[in-house]
Amino acid sequence: MTDKIEKTDEQWRKELSPDQYRVLRQAGTGARVHGRVLGQSEPGVYYCAACGMELFGSDTKFESGSGWPSFYAPSRKRA
Repeated sequence: MTDKIEKTDEQWRKELSPDQYRVLRQAGTGARVHGRVLGQSEPGVYYCAACGMELFGSDTKFESGSGWPSFYAPSRKRA
């Protein structure tokens, strides 16, 4: 696991979009069906917007019908 990142609330608000801030700092949920990741099918890797940790590979993404992107396994590079 990466070291804890310590920033003020003001710093987080400046670095993250309003949606990212709500999800990452206030335990919110991304908008259903409208996320930019939902329809993507290109190969690649998904990273945390706050700390940069590798979260998922596109090879584990699947269509769950829930309206949110779904993955069946976390990245193997997660510490």
